[in-house]
Amino acid sequence: MTIHSETLPHTYQVSRRSLLKVSGIAFLGAAVISLAFVLPAERGIDPTGIGSALGLTQMANGEDVDEDTPAAGPASEVAAYAVPEQTRASIVKATPMRSDEITITLAPHTGAEIKAHMKAGDHFIYSWTSTSPVKADMHGEKKGDTSGNFTQYWKEKGLSKDQGALTAPFEGTHGWYFRNQGEAPLTVTVQTSGFYEDLFEPKAE
Repeated sequence: MTIHSETLPHTYQVSRRSLLKVSGIAFLGAAVISLAFVLPAERGIDPTGIGSALGLTQMANGEDVDEDTPAAGPASEVAAYAVPEQTRASIVKATPMRSDEITITLAPHTGAEIKAHMKAGDHFIYSWTSTSPVKADMHGEKKGDTSGNFTQYWKEKGLSKDQGALTAPFEGTHGWYFRNQGEAPLTVTVQTSGFYEDLFEPKAE
């Protein structure tokens, strides 16, 4: 004969005093969490100072907190583009205003330039398009410099169009070099408007 025996669980009775004690501890914990974390994050109220230390008050002010974002450096490093002080001397131009358009045709694996004679401070806006992607750059040469040196502003491959503005940092010629890296002819059309002497295609040397 097999006899099965079961052990009945003990029944614990909790006193009212113990319940009140546990409830008080839970309430106190909730209050601490609210003061230290909830109020700083949602209301910007930080009576304990913990919220500021953890960056929670920034969340209440609508600021993004990113741990991977490095601390901001000097203003010169943060600013991507600094606008110089605007005065009459920097705004008014002695060079007459003009507009031009030039179209060039490039055979496969050939290049050509389009440039403008400009004084220091002269300015133009531009837009150009190409019937096929080209390699392009913008650069400038100082007046009277016969060394072949130039100042490159930017260069990029695979462009079919571009637009922008240029202020001449020195007197000389400023413009573009386009190169057809494809196997078929293409055309490039450049439009400019602003303060410069002329727009021209330099003769190939």
